[in-house]
Amino acid sequence: MKTKRLARTPSRLPRRGHVLVTVSVVDENGFTSQYETVEVPVGALRDGVAAIHLAAVDAAAEADSRSA
Repeated sequence: MKTKRLARTPSRLPRRGHVLVTVSVVDENGFTSQYETVEVPVGALRDGVAAIHLAAVDAAAEADSRSA
């Protein structure tokens, strides 16, 4: 009995201590930009996400203070 083989798909695994990241950005006009997948150290990713989070919190607080 013949078994059916699945087609090979190219897969890429990150090195130890690194992650594969794809960044998608939506601007204020609704346009989406998607960047190529890159391999980055886990620590750099954590720092980047923390900086984005802090900037978002600051922007939300500023918007709240303007509306009040």
